[in-house]
This record gives sequence, C-alpha cells and structure tokens, in this order.
Amino acid sequence: MKAQEVIQRIAAMEVRGGSAIGRAAVQALALAVAEYDGRDHADLRARLERTGQELLRLTPVMATVASAARGATQLLEDRIAAGASLNDIKAAFETWAREESRRSEERLDRLAEYGANVIQDGATVMTHSLSDSVLRTLRAVARQRKSIQVIASESRPLFEGRRTLEAASELGFSSQLIPDAAMASRVKDATLALVGADAILPSGAFVNKTGTCLLALAADRFGVPLYVAAETTKVDPRTIEGHPPILGERSPEELIRGWTLPRGVTVWNRFFELTPGELVEAYITEAGLVGPGSIGVFRQMGAHT
Repeated sequence: MKAQEVIQRIAAMEVRGGSAIGRAAVQALALAVAEYDGRDHADLRARLERTGQELLRLTPVMATVASAARGATQLLEDRIAAGASLNDIKAAFETWAREESRRSEERLDRLAEYGANVIQDGATVMTHSLSDSVLRTLRAVARQRKSIQVIASESRPLFEGRRTLEAASELGFSSQLIPDAAMASRVKDATLALVGADAILPSGAFVNKTGTCLLALAADRFGVPLYVAAETTKVDPRTIEGHPPILGERSPEELIRGWTLPRGVTVWNRFFELTPGELVEAYITEAGLVGPGSIGVFRQMGAHT
C-alpha cells in the first residue's frame, strides 16, 4: 500500500476512531519516507511535512494524528543529526511504525480490561458514536461473561451508532437503537454512559462526536456516571501548548442529502464538540481510571508511552 492510498482511506472515512486513524497516520508517514527515492535531506523533510499537513487537514481534531506528525518529524531530525543514511532512515521509520501500532494495540487492550471491570453484570450501558475503545471494552465485558444491555444513539448524520450495535449484537448483548433526540429520555434508565474521545484537553474536557455533550448533560442531570474510554495519547499536544482544539465544519450535504435549501436557510454541520471535564466521572485509560483533573499531566509524565 502507498502513502496516498492510506490517506485516501482516511479521507473516505473508511478508517474511523481516533486510535485507528492515529495508527493509519503513522503508516502513511512511514510510507511517505519509504517511497522517497531522492538523496536530499531537505527534500525528504519537505515531503514528510507535506504528508503530515495533509493528514492534519483531513483530521484536524485528532490528537493521535498531531502526535504522529510530531513524532515523525522528531524521528527524521534525530536520524539526520546522527548522520544516518537514507536506507537507515527508512529502516528507522519502518520500525517506528511497527512499534507505534503495537503499543497502541497494547494500550487499548489494557484499557478495555479496566473498562470491563467498571461495567457490572446486568448493567445498561448507553453510548454515542463509534469508538474503538468502547468496542474493545464491550468485547472485554463479553470475555468476562457478563450480561449487559447496550443503548446507542443513531449518531447522525453518518449513523455510527448502527455499527456500535452491530458489534454489540455479535457479542450477544441485548441492544437498542434510539434517535439522538431521545438521549435524555433513555439515559435515566442506564447504569452508566460510556463514550470515546478524539482529543483530551489539559483541563479534563474532551472532544468527541457532536451529541456527546448532550448525553453528558443528561447523564449528569439524572445522576448517571459518564466514563470516557481513551488512551492517554489522546491528550492533545497542541492544547498543552495553549492552542484551542480544532473542531472544524463538515460538508452541508451530509445533512441536506438532496434537499433543496429554502431561501435564507443555512446549514451548520460541526461534527465534533467539546464536553466539560466536570461532567466526566473518570477517564478509563491504559493506566487505569484517571480523574478529569489529573488526565492532563499524563503526557508530561510520559504515561502515554
């Protein structure tokens, strides 16, 4: 596979979830180096930078992509400073990509086991959108032979909730699909709410699919704890430096779908939103449960490695 093929898969949303997109970004960056056939370090540096910028343009909210781009840049500069040959640089990137993918998978597996311990037999779990961390947690619950119910909102306009419930059904769990607008009505009957995150801020707030904040507010109103399953690599290095999260707008066509807009009507289609940390019971991470007031220190402490 070529770097552009991986990037096209990300653009077409064939890769979903912050962790999976982060791994794909690492792969694309490593392939961009592997495909380079020149001999000039400045040219290679420019190629890698263009690849990183393209990935960030496609997924500006993803902390894992920002980390991948920074990690690739640092690796290249370190190898150039060490006087490495082009073949050595390519080998270093191949090893980097393989190790990054392995570490991500290991973090997710540890996270899932901690999450499964939180979910008790007979619980009703409510979720929104599609999250690899949540799906892996559900698989870990199944391995513990617990019987639970899963309630998932549609997560319009791309209906990620359907994929979540397909996975829950395959695991043998009782499940229910609800409209996004019914989250407040149904969450009061849940034992807990569980969602993923695409980026985490030092404050303990997090970015996830629009609708997550509505679920968090409703859960708080009815005394239902909200847990966020996320690797500590989701702590966004850009927000640590003081940059605000980039939420971005998506195509109006996702909402319109062939409908002709009446005169004076505009479309607001923001795919991601910020949920305050005070609405979070705890983050479920590969290091265990972490309070929202403490999650921001993990990147500086190196717990994400």
